[in-house]
Amino acid sequence: MLRHFRFCFLLISLISCSQFQTQRSYLSEMEHDDSTFFAPKEDFPVVAGDTGRYWASEKERNQRTPHSEQDVAEDRAKLALKAELRTLEGNQSETAMEFYEKYRDKLQTTSERIYFLKLSNSDRRDYLETRGFMQSPSKNAYTANEKMFARRHSEILLGMKKNEVVGTWGKPTRVEIAGNPSYQNERWVYNMNGATKYIYFESGEVQGWE
Repeated sequence: MLRHFRFCFLLISLISCSQFQTQRSYLSEMEHDDSTFFAPKEDFPVVAGDTGRYWASEKERNQRTPHSEQDVAEDRAKLALKAELRTLEGNQSETAMEFYEKYRDKLQTTSERIYFLKLSNSDRRDYLETRGFMQSPSKNAYTANEKMFARRHSEILLGMKKNEVVGTWGKPTRVEIAGNPSYQNERWVYNMNGATKYIYFESGEVQGWE
């Protein structure tokens, strides 16, 4: 009887073990997984500064795992420049920071912004004027009365803004943009009394006409 019981127990154990899969992998198991990931803004709130993305682009993955020693060195150099820029921005006075923020988008690279912030206040203005990003107030300092007189007589003045030109001559027939549109270097074309006239803008201000 005992011998028969042992035999039955052994048979049941073998049958039970055969039910387990001997070859399983993570990928094969995940194919049958019916669970879902939590989605930002749907399953939990997103805090300030969080983009809500739960995936990384190929560029972001490459930044985390560079392919070569050269990539590592370049990434470290970029991080060092960004850290230096943050330090310089944090050391600016409130007035200097407001001036910098006004023209920051025109300074396209991190190195250019670092160079700009290391200049003195007067040199910063000279640098922007040299690059054509701003116009010196002393060159085109017209009074409000002079501008009003020019508008009444349909005259254009150096340094006029685009909206002031529209108020004087109206909207142009055609606008031609030179280079990056954000620089506002444009030529406005007017057809007036059978003649074609041109107004030239640099950084959004009148620099000449013909």
